Amino acid sequence: MENPTINKRINIIIGFVVLFGVLGYILYYLTAPAPTCFDKKQNQAEKGVDCGGTCIPCKENLAAQDIAIKDVAVALGGNDTYDVVAKIINPNNILGSASFEYTFTLKDAAGKVISTRAGSSFILPADSKYVAELGLKTDDGADPASVDFVVGDVKWSELINIGKPQIGVYDKNFGADSASKGSEADGVIRNESGFDLSKISLVIILRSEKGDIVGINKTEKNSVRIKEERDFRLTWPYQLSAPVQNIEVDAQANVFEL
Repeated sequence: MENPTINKRINIIIGFVVLFGVLGYILYYLTAPAPTCFDKKQNQAEKGVDCGGTCIPCKENLAAQDIAIKDVAVALGGNDTYDVVAKIINPNNILGSASFEYTFTLKDAAGKVISTRAGSSFILPADSKYVAELGLKTDDGADPASVDFVVGDVKWSELINIGKPQIGVYDKNFGADSASKGSEADGVIRNESGFDLSKISLVIILRSEKGDIVGINKTEKNSVRIKEERDFRLTWPYQLSAPVQNIEVDAQANVFEL
């Protein structure tokens, strides 16, 4: 036969447990911090920790396409040296490289390597640019018959919130340099971006009537503020291999360093 006193005590205990459980849940609900996209927890329908759902999309492992290379050329430099340039294209829409390595190699008619020059650069998503090196000396003063350009050690990363800096190029001219009896190119660049640029790199390409690259040069402008204009002037103090028909000015700024 059941003891009514014991049953009553059990019901009272169960009631207290339920009551404290409800009170504890209400207290936790009132005092617990609201889930955010920065709490280092996977909550609020997030697909990962602090990403997906109501937060920013989770990063995916995107396969990057290789940098494309075109217009590799060598031109006469000063003092028995040679200048080299390559145009590169990044086919990736949201992936860029804050740093990659490259090497230019000059070869003679027999295919023998007569000069090399290594360097590093950057490229923005869905962008193209010129990479140039000046003043390569060849072994025993040999004439280069070909130039190779190789890219390696590309460090890809996403660049979504910042687009390519807008850099205007105005009043570009090419003509004779009376001081050196050579040639000179000048013009004006303008920072038309919405932020200051710590450095703007310029590569100047001179092309003949046939479209061949006959002159290469480069320079830099540091600390260019919003809407600021800067003059540039570069010289070739020697005779070029052909008359110049067209001048290209490629202005670049590495926003990975902002």
